[in-house]
Amino acid sequence: MLKLEQIALEIGSREIFSGVNLEVKPEESVAIIGPSGAGKTLLLKVACGLIPATRGRVFLFGQDLSKVSFREKQHLLQKLGFSFQQSALFDFLNLESNLAFPLKEGFDLPDQEIKRRVVSLAKELGLIDAIRKMPGELSGGMKKRVSLGRAIIHHPRLLFCDDPTGGLDPITAMQITDLILNLRQKIKFSLILVSNESSVIRKLSDRVYLLYQASLREVGSARGLEFKQEKEWDELSGEYQ
Repeated sequence: MLKLEQIALEIGSREIFSGVNLEVKPEESVAIIGPSGAGKTLLLKVACGLIPATRGRVFLFGQDLSKVSFREKQHLLQKLGFSFQQSALFDFLNLESNLAFPLKEGFDLPDQEIKRRVVSLAKELGLIDAIRKMPGELSGGMKKRVSLGRAIIHHPRLLFCDDPTGGLDPITAMQITDLILNLRQKIKFSLILVSNESSVIRKLSDRVYLLYQASLREVGSARGLEFKQEKEWDELSGEYQ
């Protein structure tokens, strides 16, 4: 499904991470935790081909991204979904058009089928009554749901989910978590999740990795993990040296 081999990323003279190895299998869910600024979002973007690694190799569905043609890479990327940390909705498109965008741009589907999928998903997301609203009229939780819906409307095989509950109140955060869980059970996609919320990680992930001080290491299952302070990251990192 996804395999990272000795991945390194440098921006200018700064090393963001190096020696990163990670494998995600079909229908598996992996969470990446770590302090703010550790490079978790950048790691997701490298893993899904949005930015190139400085060193190392990224394999998607068995294909080395550095060796495939542009057309082949586009075909591979159509099997992915990406829900961005800040939602990244098109502010000039209403909710309906934001959801429809991936289908219109990447797939040869008739307008009637696109409309059917959008309406069906909007109902599942609890957004059907807001389908004509613009992003500026939506709450933070609604924007997160639209972002998630846009990422899975084409039924991806692998979903990258960057801090899906960040900035939300506890009730809305749990609603988003339950929504991801239900969609995953329905569509059967693999999941790479960035979050530091232990309740979200426990509910959604099979394995947990810590990105800290430019290194990625597996820390096991989600049970008992609740680390946010720098000294706690140090303690957790030290256990897995």
